[in-house]
Amino acid sequence: MRVKKRKSKRIQVIKVPKNDVLFETKADLDNIICEINTNSGKQNTKRTKIKFIVYINEFDKFDENGNQKCRNHDCNELVCKPYKKYCSKKCSIQFTKWYNSNFYWRNIRNRVLKRDNYTCQICRITLNRRKKYNKTLKNWLECDHIIPKSYYYHLGYQFDTLDNKIKTILEFVHNENNLRTVCYKCHKKVSATVLGDKSKLINLEKDSEYLL
Repeated sequence: MRVKKRKSKRIQVIKVPKNDVLFETKADLDNIICEINTNSGKQNTKRTKIKFIVYINEFDKFDENGNQKCRNHDCNELVCKPYKKYCSKKCSIQFTKWYNSNFYWRNIRNRVLKRDNYTCQICRITLNRRKKYNKTLKNWLECDHIIPKSYYYHLGYQFDTLDNKIKTILEFVHNENNLRTVCYKCHKKVSATVLGDKSKLINLEKDSEYLL
């Protein structure tokens, strides 16, 4: 006699914030994913996370005839040999210095740590700037956004066109006035804090004045 095997139904338990409060953290834990399995199928609600990166090839420019122009943002000359992206050595050096200084997170982070004397701005502990030398303490220095990056849209910024990307990065995401040095342990505590609904959390107009 053959026995039919019954397929077991998967039951997925999902933790949902109480009172429909939006959970977000300062350590970029701003993705809210709800997956609900029902008899009728699977429903997904996902909030897309934006990578605040402006790649260097996004600065490539061309004229109406398709000829490549100098990559430097203040130059409209055509590319000249031996350079493939610039019209001169001067533009090459100027743009590379500007891009590396403002769009490489490692450089931004190092400047903030140095500015704060490698001291956590919460618990005031001073650590070595290199992570490997602090492993025995199980603590190290990190760079934290005072106003989380996820608030960029609510502060009037957009991340669609190149001009808007540059503005968002320079004025908000990589703005050193919105960055501070924190140790790993303090950063972890801050990240675990439930911030709640944006509209109830902070006065956006008041906090945006901090960036000016």
